[in-house]
Amino acid sequence: MGRYIVWYTLQLKAWVQRKTSWMQVLGMVLAALLVSQIHLPDAENTRIGICASPQESAQKILECLKAKESIFEFQEYTSEEDMRQDIVSGVIECGFVFSGDDIQKGAVTYICTPFSAKGLVAQETFYAAFFEGYSDKILMDSEAEVYGKSDEEITRELLAKKQDYLQKNEMFQMDIIETEQKPEEEVYHTGDISGKILPMRGMAGLFIFLILWMAQARKFEDHGNGAAAAMERKQRWKFEYLGCLAEATSPALLGIVLILFAPGNRGVVIETGHVLLLVFVSSFWVLVVGKLFQNSTTFAAWTLTIILAQLVVCPVFFDLAAVVPALQAVRWVFPLGWLG
Repeated sequence: MGRYIVWYTLQLKAWVQRKTSWMQVLGMVLAALLVSQIHLPDAENTRIGICASPQESAQKILECLKAKESIFEFQEYTSEEDMRQDIVSGVIECGFVFSGDDIQKGAVTYICTPFSAKGLVAQETFYAAFFEGYSDKILMDSEAEVYGKSDEEITRELLAKKQDYLQKNEMFQMDIIETEQKPEEEVYHTGDISGKILPMRGMAGLFIFLILWMAQARKFEDHGNGAAAAMERKQRWKFEYLGCLAEATSPALLGIVLILFAPGNRGVVIETGHVLLLVFVSSFWVLVVGKLFQNSTTFAAWTLTIILAQLVVCPVFFDLAAVVPALQAVRWVFPLGWLG
């Protein structure tokens, strides 16, 4: 055991003395700062922004939206720029802006990002209230044309009839059919793409793997195998594995700190355990897979493919297994799949 501790300590000291090692750590920190600014769309986000003008018609529509029973939560904004910023940052799902004119064609602008998943439903909800208010204007504008004159009594009667139709089901009738549904505990859950994936965890794990993977490229340099070349095969494997653990020590510690500072972490014990599992699995994985490449050209050519495969299969920024359940089994082939 003492010999293995010496091997690990010597290779850790060698890692500390290399300038490139600290450049990798710096790159990890910069990537973490970048990832911390990324806001993924949340499937549970039902907040909708409304930037209403001071016009009476716009205020009526806003009051109607807030009063009606809906899955959406309508949030009023006084500044269009503030609302746009909240849409981009994921605070609200989408937004509607009144132009400031009275109700007319083109008076409302719909704003969303390409990631909006509930925008169409939000539009239906908004425009249902919009046209309910717009119908008052249509009735009053067409009153003189239909009845030959504009009269306050006729206007009052038309608006009363409209409200009567809205409250009854004479024109529209909905049949509700209830179907059986499996209990929630029996439903097969495969993950989610709702933003619950912690990007900081995935990015830290990816960096740890990359540092270990690129360390394997040194074997193609002159005297790249170093002391391991003079060892027996069994001892060489142990020496190289301890070398991988030494390479990953500092990045793993930094990764744990970054993950714990990120919102949504699972606690120090769970996160530390998963990172250590990633280090042990990745160290073995890079040694085995790295042996398959006999020259630096082939090694470099496959590097990007391996990275992209893990980004797609493993839950780094999103969990594709929520759409393709079979990927849950495939991800165990890659080290990042063990990060959880």
